[in-house]
Amino acid sequence: MMTGPLAPIRVLVVDDSAVSRRVISTILASDPTIQVVGEARDGREAVQLVAALQPDIITMDVRMPVMDGLQATEEIMAYHPTPILVITSSLTRHDRNLTFQMLNAGALEVWEKPTDLTLAQGEANRMRLLDRVKVLSRVKVVTHLRGRRRKSPTTETNIPLLLASASPPSQRWLIVVGASTGGPRVLYKLLHSLPASIPASIIIVQHIAEGFVGTMVDWLDNHSPLTVELAQHRGSLKNGHVYVAPDTHHLRVDANWTVHLETEPDNLLYPSVDVTMQSAAKVLPKQTIGVLLTGMGRDGAQGLLALRRSGARTIAQDRATSAIWGMPRAAEEAGAAMEFLAADLIAPRLVALLSETERR
Repeated sequence: MMTGPLAPIRVLVVDDSAVSRRVISTILASDPTIQVVGEARDGREAVQLVAALQPDIITMDVRMPVMDGLQATEEIMAYHPTPILVITSSLTRHDRNLTFQMLNAGALEVWEKPTDLTLAQGEANRMRLLDRVKVLSRVKVVTHLRGRRRKSPTTETNIPLLLASASPPSQRWLIVVGASTGGPRVLYKLLHSLPASIPASIIIVQHIAEGFVGTMVDWLDNHSPLTVELAQHRGSLKNGHVYVAPDTHHLRVDANWTVHLETEPDNLLYPSVDVTMQSAAKVLPKQTIGVLLTGMGRDGAQGLLALRRSGARTIAQDRATSAIWGMPRAAEEAGAAMEFLAADLIAPRLVALLSETERR
């Protein structure tokens, strides 16, 4: 095996379709810095080849015979942790829900494969896939024991429901959360751990592949005591509700706790974390908490800084638990975050802040 900076990125391609495997492998092989070291027809074969080949990254299909993408992801992340890029062209609710279960099991990101495979080889799609593989191959993933022993529902830790009596009924808070790569898994834990009585509205701005935000909303709603919904233009913010920004617009809030979906500025990726946080900093600075989670790039750093300068509390995920130390690092460089916390400690910290007591 080659070592050093010139070593190619070694990829295992997993897909039950021979045509899809050939298309994906051809795209990857078009880049001299990438080497396809193996192909698997199902999840069981993928698990075996990961152990034998030790690839730098895996492209993983969702629905396969013998062992599906979720089972394979769980086993790989439990015994041979490797960056996984989920690749799917299915539009069915079941398969998209399975995709988010794979992200929760340790997969890093999802890439939508066009149903017409000739389009997958188009320049835009080709470059997008190559970019994802290059970036994600550098992520140092950790072991997830879920594939070895599944937790029973009674072992899940939840935050005590103390907020209803700890905060005045008239108090209102806004929590703005920004995330990118690795975000869905952290969001799942965060929302699962927050009590339904929380005296806050929560806005989530998550970068995700186009077309998957609706399924993410349903998935989070099914696993949270809070009500999770897709944000609507001119919708009113309510306590105990979570509003996810669509992938077609930026989301702003006004002083009347109303959502506005806009397409300007059009030179920023939709939806922009900076746009949402900056709007909250202008109109609700003393009632907002900004949270910036794992993700690549710098989106959210300036928004979090605007919140801190306006008097809001600001939190960023720490380096050790971030899949990608990009957005939080940008926040650190800008001096935007007041504190950096492990993913599992963000929910209890929010509870402490909202109940106006410090967690010791």
